[in-house]
Amino acid sequence: MGEELDDLRGTELVGFGGASVVALDALVPTVSPAACFFGVDVDLSKRFGDSSDGAAAFVRQWSARMHPWARVHRPSAVDVGILSGEPADVIRGASEIASRAFASGYVPVAVGCDHTVSYPVAMTAARRHEDLTYVYLDAHLDLGLHLDDSSDGVHNGNFVAAMAVGGAFREVVNIGARAWTTYDDVYGADCPVTVVREVDPAGLSALRGRKVHVSLDIDVLDPVYVPNTGSREPFGASPQQVRNVLTWLADNCAVVSADVSEVLPDPAHRTTAEIAMRCVHELVKE
Repeated sequence: MGEELDDLRGTELVGFGGASVVALDALVPTVSPAACFFGVDVDLSKRFGDSSDGAAAFVRQWSARMHPWARVHRPSAVDVGILSGEPADVIRGASEIASRAFASGYVPVAVGCDHTVSYPVAMTAARRHEDLTYVYLDAHLDLGLHLDDSSDGVHNGNFVAAMAVGGAFREVVNIGARAWTTYDDVYGADCPVTVVREVDPAGLSALRGRKVHVSLDIDVLDPVYVPNTGSREPFGASPQQVRNVLTWLADNCAVVSADVSEVLPDPAHRTTAEIAMRCVHELVKE
């Protein structure tokens, strides 16, 4: 399953976003959905952007001080560990952890390095939940330039194409695409993704009542707020805009799973870890 780490880097049994750390084998079934965070500490298949290896440990370490807030506002959230090792093993491990979290009544939330971490978690969710919509906040569409070109395999620049054309999801919806490449003619009338350009709940009414997997690529935010991400794009969203969208999704949809990714470990910009975790905490409020 990959290697599950218990070195909390000085956080004293405080995990992602201030959640309590528990062993996966000690996960107690819950009747009220709560977040089950786990980390993936290696890039699984990164073709674009700088390396983010070590991002999960970075986010865990620098978001641990949220514990006083989490203890009051997200008391049931847990952190079951961090995976590292060979990418193929870690991918299988991520799917297994998601499955075990589902079986215990939790909402699995992966904290990854490159955005490819979303693929095994969302696909595991789609196998468990019929009629699931994949919603991702991302400055890029991650479709690759040619949808039928699989010569590079699935990676962080094309994995959404693999999901969108595979039939596992009712719909794939991007929120916040703004990179210049997202306006290329190749993404024209046959684009398999519904694109909502504005990071604003006003454009999301069609999602009301749906079951959703929500994926947050941190580069949807403006680099002014999160400079330590691998593929920075100007004119992005503010943390409040992202938080408003995620709050709307939590209040109006059934969030069954989630992930957050593309943070670069950089102690000079450690507030990025808190921004990321404060946003994803909005998705699961128990």
